[in-house]
Amino acid sequence: MGPNDVERFAERIAQSGVHAIDAPMSGGPARARDGTMSLMVACADAVFEANRSLIAALSNQVFRISQRPGDGARTKLINNLLAGINLVGAAEALALAERPGLDPAMTLAVIEQSSGQSWIGTDRMRRALAGDLAPRAHMTLLAKDTGQAVAMAQRGGFAGPLAEQAAAVFAQALQAGPGRAG
Repeated sequence: MGPNDVERFAERIAQSGVHAIDAPMSGGPARARDGTMSLMVACADAVFEANRSLIAALSNQVFRISQRPGDGARTKLINNLLAGINLVGAAEALALAERPGLDPAMTLAVIEQSSGQSWIGTDRMRRALAGDLAPRAHMTLLAKDTGQAVAMAQRGGFAGPLAEQAAAVFAQALQAGPGRAG
């Protein structure tokens, strides 16, 4: 759900006396199963305290973002935008490494131990270099989240060229393929 949808939903259920907890997660199915996904929680303090044990049972990585539903979703969009930028950058860097004849696996090994390292770059590029192209995330999610992040930035009067480029790459990839591999 986008941040504006979360806000509208929270306002609507509040009319019935129900309080919303905006708590998107990051980390994927494996981290969800073992309780290590990141939860970005936005809700009233009293609601957070009343549900603290439930929230703690979901994850040991809880980030208390704010009291305003929608801010959790905003934080997740920003996180996913950076993940998308890092993924596009890692793929571009390894494609560039091949041009002058460098070994992409060795180049990635250097990157992983140097200033260019990113979790998503390592995770996705290691598997791609090994020929493992099995989908683990949907391209539709990367396209949606980067697009929503760009829209959020534009509404706030912020223009980030990397965000727009990453969003364009995922939109093009979605048009070119089945949208399942990520």
